[in-house]
Amino acid sequence: MTNLLKKLDKSPQGFIDPAIIPLLKILNKKYTTTSSCSGRITLMKGVKKGEAQWLYKTHTKASAAEIYKILQKESPLRFLYEPLILHFQCKDQYQAEDVLQFLQNNGFKKSYLRSFKHWTIEINDTGKMETIVTKYLQKAYISLLAKEANMRLKKTKENIKKLEKLFRL
Repeated sequence: MTNLLKKLDKSPQGFIDPAIIPLLKILNKKYTTTSSCSGRITLMKGVKKGEAQWLYKTHTKASAAEIYKILQKESPLRFLYEPLILHFQCKDQYQAEDVLQFLQNNGFKKSYLRSFKHWTIEINDTGKMETIVTKYLQKAYISLLAKEANMRLKKTKENIKKLEKLFRL
């Protein structure tokens, strides 16, 4: 593992999502990755960054039963599915233009140049979900939300594998 991947992650969880490490290793051979998330399903209390609190978080399959149980203790909460997000720096404008064109041509339409100073590319996957949930919602509805979020997370994991293949070329 490269030294960059051994560093403590600055996110509240304090480590890099295991599902994205193979892609980061590939990218770090040619670029410098600066932040990433392999996609996650969360229940949050609060809205403001720095003040919001994760009451439930998974980078793998969500449990509707666990989510429902948490809701019975505390509500309302925010239910979120957040897809892949990844930042990496290119060496110059020309490399950044080439990478963006490559990403766009391969279906990653939500990719863009985030910083001209460091030629930072941001890749976003699609399918974000966010809604308010309360203890008054039926178990069936919570199951439906979890099922939909799990389906979207599975697609994100497939897109991470697609990126791995694309950047190996």
